Formats: sequence, C-alpha cells, structure tokens
Amino acid sequence: MGEAHREYLRGRGFCPDTVVRLWGVQGIGQTGRHRWRLFIPVTHQGRTVSWTTRSIQPQARARYMSASNAEEAIPHKELLYGAGHARHAITIHEGPLDVWAVGPGAVATCGTGFTDHQLLAMSRYPVRVVCFDAGSAAQRRARELADMLSAYPGETHNVQLETGEDPAEAERAEIQELREAFLE
Repeated sequence: MGEAHREYLRGRGFCPDTVVRLWGVQGIGQTGRHRWRLFIPVTHQGRTVSWTTRSIQPQARARYMSASNAEEAIPHKELLYGAGHARHAITIHEGPLDVWAVGPGAVATCGTGFTDHQLLAMSRYPVRVVCFDAGSAAQRRARELADMLSAYPGETHNVQLETGEDPAEAERAEIQELREAFLE
C-alpha cells in the first residue's frame, strides 16, 4: 500500500495498518483501469473469492468498481463482506468502509440492494441490526430489509445513526455505543 492510499485512509479516520491486517486491503498504483484505488478482497471460508475497489481520488466517476462475473469464484453479491469476522450478531451496512468503521461483527451487502443469498445469510444470525446510510433512499431500503429479516427467528433492529451520514463519518462514541448495544 502506497503513501497516497495510507493518507486517504488516515483522512477518513482509519488506521492503515489495521485495515491492512484485519481486512487484507492493498493499494493499486498509478497504472491500469483500477489506478489509485484500494483493492478490497471479498473472502469466503478464509479464501479470496472476489473483490471490489474503492477510489482514493475525490473526482473519480465511480467510487467503487467490483469484479466482473468472470473474475469471481463466488459472486460478491451472494456473500456478506466481513462475515468471516462475525459471530452471534451482525450490523448490516452498505459498504466495506462502513464495516471497517464498525469493526468485527459488521457486514456489508455492497450497496443498498441485497440478494436472496445475502438475505438468507443474514437470517442465520440470531441478532441482526440494519444500519444503512442516512439518505432517504437508503433508509427506505433499510426498512424493507428489516421487514424481511423480521420474519426469521431472532431479533431484527433498524438503526439510523445520528452523528454521520454513515458509520465511516459518524462520531466514534456513537459507533462504540452501537458495538456495545449489539456486538459485544
């Protein structure tokens, strides 16, 4: 990971060493289609089966670019990003940076859309907390997901953060409250 990637992560409030160690994130340099991006592996049972990238450039047209079907062993939209670090409870978010902000126990659907595979995977956790971004479209999808998950045994909660648009922008104290209430 280059200094530009590390600086981007620090600017977003992340410790680059933790992101690399815990989530396996790498940096992509200045050449190729995915230049100046974070490479974010999507794992299943300890092996990388897909990936997505996040631009570190504010002017990028596409913030995220993900693997094509031909580049995936398992489609990333069939999995929950971060599930390998989850136990009895999960907080459900839109993207990997939200997962990093909350930490182990957080998972992402990689967008506000979710698949039947992801819904089934979420339903297997006894405690599920939907925590999508604060925008009205995201909150509408969060309510839909929470309604669907509430049909399964266990607890389903829908939480909207008060101090930021998403977990990566929220105050650390609010994220700690979320962790203490549901994950710890």
